[in-house]
Amino acid sequence: MAMKIRGKIAVWFWIIYLGGTAGMLYELFFSRDSLAALLVGFVIFQVVFLPILIRNYVRVEKDVLTVCFGFGKDSVSIEEILEVYSTHDPIASSAASLDRIVIRSRRKEMMCAVQEKERLFGELKRINPKIRFR
Repeated sequence: MAMKIRGKIAVWFWIIYLGGTAGMLYELFFSRDSLAALLVGFVIFQVVFLPILIRNYVRVEKDVLTVCFGFGKDSVSIEEILEVYSTHDPIASSAASLDRIVIRSRRKEMMCAVQEKERLFGELKRINPKIRFR
């Protein structure tokens, strides 16, 4: 059975999104200068932010961990995972929260931010007890 854990979206991310959207809508309605440029900017802003807000989750299915974030998607076999740990490094990833998880395997490293970190850790440990958590 597949387990899906929603991604974590920090308050600061919502403030950026809502502030940017409100500012651009205000300019679109009350500014007559460069309406076309404002409209293009608004559309680009929404195309960047909305997928992150809508498609932000981690799925554990059989023996595969899949991280979906915006337009991106990355998977790793849970048997290949060596280590899982938390980080708050702001330049480490594009996750929508600073409360991030690093998933290191033999071939790659992935990052994500999830709402139920302990639930994810428990499921990974159940499937692969050799994973080191720190």
